[in-house]
Amino acid sequence: MTELNETGAILKARFGRKRAQSRLLLGSPPAPFVLRSGLPQLGRTIEAEIIPRLVMAHGKSAVAGMPVVVTENVHDAAEFAEMILGPENDRAAEWIQSYRDRGLPLETIYLDLLVPTARHLRHLWMDDERDFADITLGLWRLQQLLRDFSAAFRNDLTVRSADFRVLLTPAPGETHDVGYMMFGLVLAGEFFRRDGWDTWIEPDSAATGFIDTVRTQWFNVVEFFANSDKKLDDLASNIRMVRRESSNQDIGVMVCGPAFTERPELVLLVGGDAVVSDMSKEASQARHVVSLLTDRR
Repeated sequence: MTELNETGAILKARFGRKRAQSRLLLGSPPAPFVLRSGLPQLGRTIEAEIIPRLVMAHGKSAVAGMPVVVTENVHDAAEFAEMILGPENDRAAEWIQSYRDRGLPLETIYLDLLVPTARHLRHLWMDDERDFADITLGLWRLQQLLRDFSAAFRNDLTVRSADFRVLLTPAPGETHDVGYMMFGLVLAGEFFRRDGWDTWIEPDSAATGFIDTVRTQWFNVVEFFANSDKKLDDLASNIRMVRRESSNQDIGVMVCGPAFTERPELVLLVGGDAVVSDMSKEASQARHVVSLLTDRR
């Protein structure tokens, strides 16, 4: 049995398949973001013990040859996903740098390559084509790539100090898919940080720590990510609680994810202020929400 499969077997035996998935899929968020709540001891255990074992199990080797263009073709995402999952994973940063050397901005690379790759990894897991431990490692490596290129990404534009703070969190009931969700939160945080925002991530909006953060910290905007529309009542309740308990009584609420991009009118049902349909523009959209709520007073 390989080290990777052995780790997965240990988790399955200890917690059961579904509980093991939720624990291992927590991943390890990149350092530039604030992660205050959500099973801190488990997070430390994963970072200190599980992830290093998975990385060692996959190994590293450098292989020459890189693509010239980035497209949203599913085959490109699948190829990059296999690289991320396999022993040639250290090529990923070189691959991204090769695009940059050809003049492509990181924004294009993130949206046209990393996002489809994360989506492809999620489908591999949901279709039982790859073990959940493999997918966790892949999503964690995508987060590491965002971390590696974070400074360069911010330098792609002239960053202006926004003096704004945003709280990014999954919608209630999304913790079963938290590995994929964390990648989305971290990526959104990169776009906000590039625009000068202070970014705070909470991995579980149903946890006590989330509402404590809302009460004790000042945020101009909170953004909820939802992959499905199955828990919209819970989200609506959570949004009402945020507005009631927030230290900023004019806090803006934005929603993001397939549940809303496919049916943007649902934002009215849950009590939000705006739907994010383009991640590259969400920081400016958040500024607009703040401006509207401030002028309303």
